[in-house]
Amino acid sequence: MMMTRDGQMPPDGGFINVYKPIGVGSTQVVGRVRRTVGVRRVGHCGTLDPLAWGVLPLAVGRSTRLSGYVLEMPKTYEAAVLFGVETPSCDLETHPTAEPRPAPEPKAVEQALPDFTGAIEQRPPAYSALRVGGVRAYRSARAGRHVDLPPRRVNIRMLRLVSAGRIGVRVVEGRLQFGDGTGWSHALLAGLRIECSSGTYIRALARDLGEAIGCGATLFGLTRTRVGPFTLNAATEMWQLEIAAREGYFDTLLYAPDTVVEHLPAAILSDSDRVEFGHGRTLNRPAACPHRLYDGDGNFLGLANSQAGCWTPHIVWKPA
Repeated sequence: MMMTRDGQMPPDGGFINVYKPIGVGSTQVVGRVRRTVGVRRVGHCGTLDPLAWGVLPLAVGRSTRLSGYVLEMPKTYEAAVLFGVETPSCDLETHPTAEPRPAPEPKAVEQALPDFTGAIEQRPPAYSALRVGGVRAYRSARAGRHVDLPPRRVNIRMLRLVSAGRIGVRVVEGRLQFGDGTGWSHALLAGLRIECSSGTYIRALARDLGEAIGCGATLFGLTRTRVGPFTLNAATEMWQLEIAAREGYFDTLLYAPDTVVEHLPAAILSDSDRVEFGHGRTLNRPAACPHRLYDGDGNFLGLANSQAGCWTPHIVWKPA
């Protein structure tokens, strides 16, 4: 993490690992952080649905230039999937489309998981923020209009069943209720641990698992536990952030800008190369892949791409 002597915002900004609670949208969190720290240049690095909670990395100040690297990082989730119940939004934001169906045994869920592991084609849910004809898909879906979203390729690196149990459900006047007794169905509530690429919809994964098994399914609950180097255990709640800003130690909550590119190889530039790079000029140095660059004192200078055996500036962090 970065620190300054007066506890104020470092000039390079940084990243905050924010804990997003249930019922709050990602853009609402961004707005609250902007007001709290008095910095307009704040952006989230990948949304989290209002009904989900967990890790929401935010880029602050100049570090928003590196947000794309966080978006590309793998993400880890703990999901609760309700098998035997279907909803239009693929989660509990909307009501069931029909009466509960007979739920599968846990073994059937476990046997279906390999087909959804690795590189797969996934159709985003109709209730998503993707645009169709310039309109957000969820707006069209809520208005009762048909939404046709093309599938896209995602990568499910790990998909594991970690728990399973029965839960009583019924639909009364179109609404889903939970309980037990005569007239109640018994859905299967399964806990899944998932590691996936950016762009994966866990709601769509729940829907597709239910379709594959033949009973239908919807997302019951979702926690994002990791995005790259940002983990749930180290996440900062909003009240903690507000106290830190008020008491003058907000800077201690910031991750350094180059934290999100630490997976790239690093190189130290000479004084002459540092000046050339700072002016945006190509460096005649052999390189086979992108690098993060530093000066002799360890200051982050930016990122260089490899082109024709040379380094071309991609992001110049500290101009000459």
